[in-house]
Amino acid sequence: MVTLSQALLIALDHHQAGRVAEAEDIYRRILGADHEYADAMQLLGVLAAQTGRQAEAHRCLRLAVALRPDGAGGLSNLAGVEQSAGALDDAVRHYGRALRLMPDLADAHASRAGALRRLGQVPAALTAAGHALALAPDHADALANRAAALLSCGDARSAERCARRSLSLNVRSAVAYATLAAALAAQRRWAEAESAARDSLALDRNAAEPWEVLGAVLAKLARFPDSLDAFAMAERLRPGPSVHAARGIALIAMARPAEAAVAFEHALADRPQDVGLHWNLGFARLMVGDYRRGWPEFDWRRRDSHADPPWRPFPQPQWQGEPLNGRTILLYAEQGLGDTLQFLRYVPLVAAHGGRVVLEVQRPLLPLTAGLEGAAQVIARGDPLPPFDLECPLMSLPHAFATGLDSVPSDIPYLRPDPVRVTRWGKRLGRQDALRVGVVWAGNPRFLGDEERSPRLAGLRGLFDVPGCRFYGLQMGPGRAGLAESVLPESFTDLGSAISDFADTAAIMANLDLVVSSCTGPAHLAGALGVPLWVALPFSADWRWLTGRDDSPWYPTARLFRQPAPGDWPAVAGRMAAELAALAQRFRPLP
Repeated sequence: MVTLSQALLIALDHHQAGRVAEAEDIYRRILGADHEYADAMQLLGVLAAQTGRQAEAHRCLRLAVALRPDGAGGLSNLAGVEQSAGALDDAVRHYGRALRLMPDLADAHASRAGALRRLGQVPAALTAAGHALALAPDHADALANRAAALLSCGDARSAERCARRSLSLNVRSAVAYATLAAALAAQRRWAEAESAARDSLALDRNAAEPWEVLGAVLAKLARFPDSLDAFAMAERLRPGPSVHAARGIALIAMARPAEAAVAFEHALADRPQDVGLHWNLGFARLMVGDYRRGWPEFDWRRRDSHADPPWRPFPQPQWQGEPLNGRTILLYAEQGLGDTLQFLRYVPLVAAHGGRVVLEVQRPLLPLTAGLEGAAQVIARGDPLPPFDLECPLMSLPHAFATGLDSVPSDIPYLRPDPVRVTRWGKRLGRQDALRVGVVWAGNPRFLGDEERSPRLAGLRGLFDVPGCRFYGLQMGPGRAGLAESVLPESFTDLGSAISDFADTAAIMANLDLVVSSCTGPAHLAGALGVPLWVALPFSADWRWLTGRDDSPWYPTARLFRQPAPGDWPAVAGRMAAELAALAQRFRPLP
């Protein structure tokens, strides 16, 4: 007669050979004979999980753990089912119990790393993956989970290497392919990311993560309907804040900020303290023109622990718009040069509240801002700070003043060029016998969205063939790459190599009839100077340019030329060229 132990071995042989119906029949017979047989209950739970019956698996494994509380295998299997169901806290707790009983259980360490990473406990996830790999250096799942944790740390290249090593050990790992896709997307390698996401889905179409990554990637590739379909699949499989946040970012790329704001609000319902989500919600609301509700969310950026440059923990309180009563306030730049130029308009308004203003700006802006109205002292970032009583970053001033779409301070110009430099550059430009047009075609390549916002020289090249104009290249920095190899008409003069700072650029602009610029610092400079400005904008532009309009409440002299579709710079340049030709025909040279 076969004993229960022998029957269990026979069932296990069926199970391992893939004969699940025969295995399940024997497991149930064993439990019919002894309903407290812990091993049979555990293996039945494992089989149920493997065949997609998660509720039954959870019930069986809980019973198995109750029958044998000191069984590390049962605890680890229960944790795995809980992890699959999204009960991550329970999963981490049960993995921990299993590992206290059997510290050398590499599978439990590896799976615990994945659960911890999804909970946002990234350092602990890396530690858990490290324990697994110390026990089993070629543990494919541990490598995949370590890759995901590295990606959460922002180390996309290391994540890619780790995911590829996992795949070299297990080419059928849907998780590793999904992580590889996310790592490639983080490096803006969209086509490769799409391929890796589809490889993951070919192995497991019921995994939410590759659908989510695919949705984000397809949005970047401007395949918007397919992107939304992928997000719908991700949400059906695993609804939650992650997919809402990713869809919100994709909707921003689609220039649909109102819908993006709703997605971010849904995500914040589950993650109310998520700094990035609040910042994204602020961006979406500002983009749609909802300034009243946008500025408070935008101020969450001050809680960003990864800001570059990092936020300084001033002991002085932040100014909220109250009377200054003779106190000294520090106003300071925080992000790009263009951001600083845009919000310098608030400096005289702060001074009018009855205090002394110390203004700190990026060093390249120091010559331009010396003598700015309202600033008692202007210093460069990095210089010693004088004593002050209150502080406020420049980009928080709109919130302090409760700026609405209809109350943007637009007393233009609020910056003025150095008259000596204006005269010197005017002599260099010579007699004005044609329309003078300054051109800037690229921003800071370190900016995450520069690839989308900068047309480059090739994108605006068509302008230079418009007759009746003299074009002056004002481009500085890495955007000058390619100038030497470009064939440009005699009407084009490159001034960028002779420009020493923004004060020079301002003086040149004072001698021009028009500035054409991408969304970058010189565009804000021209607007602040009150110089006629045409801005070349991507399909989904930065929040400050709003949507669906060709003017700007921030810069009355600006006209906005938007891409009709993502990447369509020829359409922007063509429209600009037609408008410029009409303008040149009306030009009359000075006597």
